[in-house]
Amino acid sequence: MQATKRLSNFGLIQSLINEPQRFQFVQALRILLRWMRRHGISHELAFAEILRFQNSLSLKFPASELAAIPVLRMAAKADAELLGMLQSRNGTHLTLTPTFFGLLGVNGTLPLHKTESIAAARRWGGDAVPHAFIDLLSQRLTALFFHACGKYRLEHTLDVQGLDGQLPLLLSLSGLHSGVAKAVPRPADHVAAYYTALIRTRPISSSTISRMLTQHFGVPIELEQFVEAWDTIPHHQRSKLGSKVSRLGYGTALGGRLIRQDLCARLHIGPLGLSEFEQFLPGRAAAVALGGLLQLFYLPNLKFQLRLLLHPSCVQALALNSRGHVGPRLGWDAFLLGRSGNVSRSFIDYWLPDSGDVIA
Repeated sequence: MQATKRLSNFGLIQSLINEPQRFQFVQALRILLRWMRRHGISHELAFAEILRFQNSLSLKFPASELAAIPVLRMAAKADAELLGMLQSRNGTHLTLTPTFFGLLGVNGTLPLHKTESIAAARRWGGDAVPHAFIDLLSQRLTALFFHACGKYRLEHTLDVQGLDGQLPLLLSLSGLHSGVAKAVPRPADHVAAYYTALIRTRPISSSTISRMLTQHFGVPIELEQFVEAWDTIPHHQRSKLGSKVSRLGYGTALGGRLIRQDLCARLHIGPLGLSEFEQFLPGRAAAVALGGLLQLFYLPNLKFQLRLLLHPSCVQALALNSRGHVGPRLGWDAFLLGRSGNVSRSFIDYWLPDSGDVIA
């Protein structure tokens, strides 16, 4: 009969200390750093006061990358007890003995007779000073080796130190800088970093903007190009009688404005429910976030018009009453139904403020 499988009572850290040969050096160090960071011990404090790297004095073939992880001063029987020892800062160290890297040992850079003489002095003469001196020299070398192993791994800094080292780089590519005061509404840093590749693609297509906004807000959004809009002509550029600049058929325009199709784009958002419709009204959270995302594309000469499409079930008949609750608002969600119960249009349009304006 097969024996009952029993789970070990030891935690991950105790298993690492008791059986270090089951772990690789970089893997073991990452586990320890993550565990200490989770309990309030910073990355700098861990390398400065807790972690110690000892050179191996064995000349045997190493069976694993780690020989031992002795805990000085006293032996902890559980992860919580070990954590209390480390947080008390009473001189408790976690000493790792790598066998594949260092100045001494079978894989060390110094000649083997140096390892033999230091091992003999420690074993027969009880003199640990030479060994401690070599460990002092290799302490920083081993720490730099660990950081070099994670230099080109995107997850290393976030995993070990809790800092996203790639976020500032992605924000710089997207045109933003982390830590700068937000004078105008802008999306969250992680949102801008996530869409950096699409934001900096030139030329940018309308389908790309539509898919990006649809994915971010979770509602159907479609960009309509070349929407007709009035463009006001400055006074010094208007056609006047007696002017030598304007000629009939070559740029002469009557009036102070003209219709252009290259200054405006329309975003069709919806169909929307009542709660989603409220969020896209001017000044609301979704409208502010939408304006911040559109700023990332850097289209200063292009104005955006939002068309909010209401779901048919959200269009209700307008009725006057004396109750205190808020009813339909004129110009936003108030519609007059025809005899058939339908409306001529179930959408509203409004212009999104320019990038320099702050949406209140």
